[in-house]
Amino acid sequence: MTSIVISILVLGAVLLLAVMVIGPALFGSPWHPISRRDLRRALDFCKAQPGEHIFDLGSGDGRVLITAAKEYGLRGTGIEIDPLKAAWSRWRVRCAGVQDKVTLVRASIFEQEYREADILFIYLTHQAIDKLFPAILEQLKPNVKILCYRFCIQGMTPDKVDSGKTLFLYTLNKGTRVDQFR
Repeated sequence: MTSIVISILVLGAVLLLAVMVIGPALFGSPWHPISRRDLRRALDFCKAQPGEHIFDLGSGDGRVLITAAKEYGLRGTGIEIDPLKAAWSRWRVRCAGVQDKVTLVRASIFEQEYREADILFIYLTHQAIDKLFPAILEQLKPNVKILCYRFCIQGMTPDKVDSGKTLFLYTLNKGTRVDQFR
């Protein structure tokens, strides 16, 4: 009897792992979560301020949003297409007690509005970033901070790059430089 229970548990674990590995191929980019150390470094790098609204594109397990809300006082919106990751992140947000500051949307990042974003956190593949930009630029706030981890945006020059060349910060500054081109 014990061997049957163990076999069922092992089979369940293998199936869960298979879904976690195959799922991204069906729903979007592969999932490789950012480390907690790099996450704090990223939020410090973009000078996140309490009350700002961060959007996490492909929010995975919600760690960016939870840390941003708990440690930096940010409001957050996570966009995640994978139903398992979306459910997992909702549970983690509730457990962390930040459901009043964090909203999770199960949807494609390509079909969302980002007009409310003060910070856009992007940890996506080059292919996903290339598909997202430059179309998304028209709907962003004039002073939005676009923070990319590990991958830069083709055709745009970052305002700031960290020494390890893993963080790329872009600021649009649309409409803030009057008479710049006279």
